[in-house]
Amino acid sequence: MKILQILPSLDDGGVERGTVDSNRLYIAAGHESWVISAGGKRVAEIEHAGGHHVTLDVKSKNPLTAWPRAMALRRAIRQIRPDVIHFRSRVPGWLTLWANAASDLRIPVVSTMHGLNHPCFYSSVMVRADRVICVSSAGLAFVNAHYPWVAPEKLQIIPRGVDIDTFSPERLDTAWMADFVERYQLKGKFVATAIGRVSALKGIETLVRAAALLKDAMPNLAVLVVGGPQKNQEHVLDDLHTLANELGISDRVHFTGSQRNIPEIAALSSVVCSCNTKKPESFGRTVAEALAMNTPVVAAKHGGVLDIIRENSDGFFFTPGDAEELANALQRVQATTFGDLRTHIADNFTAERLAEKTLAIYKELVK
Repeated sequence: MKILQILPSLDDGGVERGTVDSNRLYIAAGHESWVISAGGKRVAEIEHAGGHHVTLDVKSKNPLTAWPRAMALRRAIRQIRPDVIHFRSRVPGWLTLWANAASDLRIPVVSTMHGLNHPCFYSSVMVRADRVICVSSAGLAFVNAHYPWVAPEKLQIIPRGVDIDTFSPERLDTAWMADFVERYQLKGKFVATAIGRVSALKGIETLVRAAALLKDAMPNLAVLVVGGPQKNQEHVLDDLHTLANELGISDRVHFTGSQRNIPEIAALSSVVCSCNTKKPESFGRTVAEALAMNTPVVAAKHGGVLDIIRENSDGFFFTPGDAEELANALQRVQATTFGDLRTHIADNFTAERLAEKTLAIYKELVK
């Protein structure tokens, strides 16, 4: 089977990591894998695994160039002639539907709703495919609530998957970890980490405020903000710096920028925090990855993380945006001895399970 995935770009982020993992696993299963994006630093990973990458602008939201870009995509699809197309974002979705409307194409199309975007006509493209993958029960409930016209048989829950081999306590770069701990003076600290691109939706200010509340109760607390700012939201990172300074904890809050050694960072952390406030995580990949490294988590109690975290076993929940509850949850983590967290992820949320279930959908459409 020849599979084509389409996404905006191949830089940092959960969608990008999922595409790279899927590309590798599709090839391992004997299929031919193609990816179209606007490019990025992870293109090399696609090609190194044996996949093919075509660089096209399927990222820009400029409506004036949308039709020419859709026609360029149509030409690429004609050359590739895939058996199935899988798009993973709204702009690539619209371009795919327009490109695929040609009478000589009309290839089966699958979409994955990676985010719970504001329901509107523009966002509805994510449910206009032949099959729609929701990454959590929260995602399925969102579709049923806002797009009730979508036939139930088109919808399927397939949780995101963790690359369990990469996120393995047995494969850590200990030299890198030692250097990182020294660089940010983390030795002997209780390290609370937020991982992901910094944006207004991530609620990281809640973690900063919780750290200020714990200035006396947890003098060994250090906060790591791991990730660069999302494009056009650089001000959010600036605001977080300002907030930490105003609260008098700038020496406890470390902004590391984008990092590639995420397994090592999760492993050296005492807890990983998911703090989304305005919009919940549709799944919560960083939460699952942390648990795969046997690191407990605390998370805002909404969205896809409800499918992953077993409260009191894997970590704790707090009310979205409530810094005091988050502070209490961090203290509970410090006082709790956790057991094996990895097995829960290995049994339920692996990249292999994701690829297997997604390939089953492709085969159903192609037969």
